[in-house]
Amino acid sequence: MSQTIATAPPPAPPNLLQLADKTNSHTPQRQKPQLEECLWAVDHPELQKACFLARICTTRRPKSCTYYNVNSILQVGPTCGLTAVSMLLGGVLPPTVLLQEAKERHYTYNGEMFSAYNLFQLICDYLPIINDDNNNNNTIDDNSLPCKLNANDTDSRQNTTAATTTTTTPQQQTAVHQRPIECQMHEGRLNCAKVRDALRQGACLFVPYDPDFNHSPCLKSGHKAHWALIIGYLITDNDEFYVIARHGKAKNLAVWSLQSLSDSNANLIEFAQPKGYPDCDFLLPPGGIGGNLGLRERAIIVKGLPLETTTIS
Repeated sequence: MSQTIATAPPPAPPNLLQLADKTNSHTPQRQKPQLEECLWAVDHPELQKACFLARICTTRRPKSCTYYNVNSILQVGPTCGLTAVSMLLGGVLPPTVLLQEAKERHYTYNGEMFSAYNLFQLICDYLPIINDDNNNNNTIDDNSLPCKLNANDTDSRQNTTAATTTTTTPQQQTAVHQRPIECQMHEGRLNCAKVRDALRQGACLFVPYDPDFNHSPCLKSGHKAHWALIIGYLITDNDEFYVIARHGKAKNLAVWSLQSLSDSNANLIEFAQPKGYPDCDFLLPPGGIGGNLGLRERAIIVKGLPLETTTIS
């Protein structure tokens, strides 16, 4: 009687795609971008997301885009201005330390900074933390106001390149520029040649404005007054000028029209008690936020920073 021995069927042919994956297992695979627009910024996800949400350069790359690689710090309480300063200082001084200093100087009660001149003075005094040797050029338009660091105006033009994407380290910045850090108080509308040129030359700006529900600039007469740190700029293919910003109420990078930020900055005329702090007293300068010592049509320009930048052009 014959005996039949069962044998296993031959293995199925390997899946060609799986075989290809195994063959290239040591080759880095480019992940599919999460967003299908603003693909020119796919290597910079934060910037890509910001432009996508703002509906800016969704299909065409900008003519130019440069910004400092400044990390986000979320504010605790009404400390937006102090948190912005801490961001510029790389978190070396946390907002809590700056808050204590501002209280000792009688600039604030709770962290609010409703005087641009007081914030200017604080920035001037702590800029040496960024670069101890480059801190001699800090100016203010009104000579009657005190400033610890005396003024000289210097050129802060950046050396730009034509590369698609470049990153400049702090060491390279210092080696290329060898220039003092400048801090200036700007008075007047933001959307002007002076501010645009300063941003093109690598300046950062501290700007008070009214934020909307999504933190973008709006017009609420100063009732929501909030400080933002402008860390760069973007110029679209049709020459529209935008700023790249960070602020203490969101981790995300923001991209706003310079014109809308200018309009919001110019509408800061009166203080309103914040809903979240109904029982708190807030320190206002003489004349209020719309006065000469307040926030309306005021911004602080900082030039000559030896910080790492990203440039897309």
